[in-house]
Amino acid sequence: MARVAPPCDDHVMTRRHLSLLLLAPLLLAGCGSPDRGPATSPSPEPSTSASETEAADWQTWLDEHATAAVADGVAPGFAMAHVGPDRDVTVAVAGQRSRQDATPLGPDAAFHLGSDTKAMTAVLLATYVQDGVLDLDAPLSELFPEAALVEPTASVTLRDVLGHRAGLSDDGLDLLALHAATDVPAARADAVVDALRAAGEPGTFAYANVGYMLAGAVAERIGGAPWEELLTDRVFEPLGMECGFGAPAGPGDPLGSGPDGAGVAADDPYSDNPAALGPAGTVHCPMADWAAFATAVLDGFRGEGSPVLGADAAADLLGGDEDYVAGWSRFDADGQTVWAHDGSNTLWYARAVLLVEEDEVLLLAANTADEAAVTRMDELLSTSGERG
Repeated sequence: MARVAPPCDDHVMTRRHLSLLLLAPLLLAGCGSPDRGPATSPSPEPSTSASETEAADWQTWLDEHATAAVADGVAPGFAMAHVGPDRDVTVAVAGQRSRQDATPLGPDAAFHLGSDTKAMTAVLLATYVQDGVLDLDAPLSELFPEAALVEPTASVTLRDVLGHRAGLSDDGLDLLALHAATDVPAARADAVVDALRAAGEPGTFAYANVGYMLAGAVAERIGGAPWEELLTDRVFEPLGMECGFGAPAGPGDPLGSGPDGAGVAADDPYSDNPAALGPAGTVHCPMADWAAFATAVLDGFRGEGSPVLGADAAADLLGGDEDYVAGWSRFDADGQTVWAHDGSNTLWYARAVLLVEEDEVLLLAANTADEAAVTRMDELLSTSGERG
């Protein structure tokens, strides 16, 4: 039975940075506001609004390419979602549960998001900032007094942690021990304290899942409940999201694909990373629900409030000039701002892209992390401007 790797590693982050940096300008070329279609596009009937035409255009494009990805053998199941400036949500889900199980997937099928969970954990913390009970600039020495931290780690802030600039490393994580843990919050807190005591020099970007485990542990200390409950109550419910944790387990949900391509049952203990890593990468969602979250974050980047965060709290979380903020990486493409993030527990792959000035969201997911699926996502970003 294969041991599942952490949701993302530095290699995945580096490849994502390079591919999106190159592809984002092409995505921007075709994902504009509804009134900027090709000059050769037929005029809509008077009874059809521009937004309805745009949504139908996107639906056709998503359906075509999700179906093609499955037909080409890229993934057993492939899903995409788009949110436009008018907040119309279009979703396409194609394929089947696994290469061995031909049960077809419907539009409500849940996909594992891997490290795209990190942005959700960051928003959870921001809800406590909004309530006046947390400061993202508080030093870790105050948040974890039992660690007896010394400088420079003692002065590192929670904001540094959310930006992967805290000097933390996943090297000391014992995944087998974390899998065996029966008290998940305690195991998470112990792993965090160990990582803090072993932290290196802060200030330089170094991707670390344990940083978001730390964020989850902070939420648990403030909220007095497990991270899963807090995220559900304070983020999912206000946004109308019906998401869960670990591998999706519904009869109509896809299965993650193991190294041999076979579907991995949700009750397999290695169908996902340990629950203690949850704040860094164990959420699963139907595509429309993930789109609701991504839209709320996009609103925050645009200086607007959402049902989960007011404009001020969003600005506190998402502002600044760093290139990695609260679970999102920034890219500048021809003067446009793109925030994006990938996620994978090695059995699934997910990608989220937010176009700030264009006011649009594009999400992609597959129940495999094979190179072919990631490459297809790259290609779809580069060709979305050709839709219609």
